[in-house]
Amino acid sequence: MSTELERGSNIRWRARLGVLVLLALAGTLLVSGGTAGVSASGHEHLDAPDGFHPTLLAPPAGFVDDVALQLRFRYDEPGANQGATVARLSDAGNVVVARVTWDPEGTSGWHTHPGPVVVSIVEGELEVTNASDCVARTYRAGEVWVDPGQGNVHTAVNPSAENETVVVATFFGVPPGQPATEHVAPADC
Repeated sequence: MSTELERGSNIRWRARLGVLVLLALAGTLLVSGGTAGVSASGHEHLDAPDGFHPTLLAPPAGFVDDVALQLRFRYDEPGANQGATVARLSDAGNVVVARVTWDPEGTSGWHTHPGPVVVSIVEGELEVTNASDCVARTYRAGEVWVDPGQGNVHTAVNPSAENETVVVATFFGVPPGQPATEHVAPADC
């Protein structure tokens, strides 16, 4: 009987350890290069998030079936990205779901994602600027926007000096073991 109790205790301990490891891994999967400084190459200064808090809602998971993804959208705001944008993934790969909170006047820093991201604004508003056209686009609670990922460099800022902004972001095509977000050098906008 004590052997079964010990075995059960070991299983519970291993499960708790697994959760802790998963939480630690989640931080690195969501954001890479999270502090300002020099990149691994030693040449490029990365932008830093400030007042930006990602929380993993679901562990990275792969589709059971063969899933491709195509998102087609057109910005309503003027700018270089006025035409239709299509984000295509022949393999949507791993999916990461996160809740992200911006403090008042918080910033994500300049960054990109390996694949498209669907972002639902839950609370507050978010001002997003793409490096390709430097147009600030504002999204409010109840709205959803798409970042095409795949090298689209952008920043997201909470324009409010008083209220936080909360979003739920679904990242598609995140390579296994890789971050969903990679910080880059600030754009000249």
